[in-house]
Amino acid sequence: MEFQTQTVTGDWYRLIPSRFPPVDVYRRLGSPELGVLAKEIEDLTNPRLKERSWMVSKGGATENSPQVQNWNHAPFAYPNPEGSTWLNEAFGVLEVVDCKRAALARAVRRRELFLSRTDERAMGVDMRMFKTPVSGDFVDLSGEPSNLPHEKRRELGLKLYEGGAKGVLFTPNDHPKMRALAAFHGDVLGRTVQAEHYRFVWDGRVIVMVYDFQTGEELVRDALLSEFDDRAAA
Repeated sequence: MEFQTQTVTGDWYRLIPSRFPPVDVYRRLGSPELGVLAKEIEDLTNPRLKERSWMVSKGGATENSPQVQNWNHAPFAYPNPEGSTWLNEAFGVLEVVDCKRAALARAVRRRELFLSRTDERAMGVDMRMFKTPVSGDFVDLSGEPSNLPHEKRRELGLKLYEGGAKGVLFTPNDHPKMRALAAFHGDVLGRTVQAEHYRFVWDGRVIVMVYDFQTGEELVRDALLSEFDDRAAA
């Protein structure tokens, strides 16, 4: 099975949940000394830090290598228990999209799925945009049907991974007008930087609006999703 490859050089985007402004997770302990101790205990059992130490001492990375930057390394050190679009839960993968509005639309869909599974009440969810430079040759699967069955995607992804592919360009099955990239290895990533912060307004059923903390702009859900998916109201 032969596929074309495409050279990619440029910035790609994703969002993660994040408080705005950022806060120390151990602040609630009420004591700076307890916070330091808690952080030291966490570090002893942190698989990302253990792998990072190995990468620096024996894996050829340096302390300043983008591949060991926390935001770049975490997706590979903490694989998704549900797996990714192209690989199962045994593999760490970073999935990004080619523009900020696409990243917002994809994050809205994913947060809705998560919040609906846990039957969360109405709330605001703070999210942070990341911008990551990507450079490398990727298998171009963007011409494959966006509704390719899940099992077929995983089967194909494993063959490509075992064949040495750095990752794939693809069309997400829930966003047929979107261009996405799945990086199988961290060495294709440049240094990630923080971009905008947002609040997703969840009404108990869907995320009805996205608020931009920097500009005060309010993005309506259906208008945003319709740019990448004809099923915005679903």
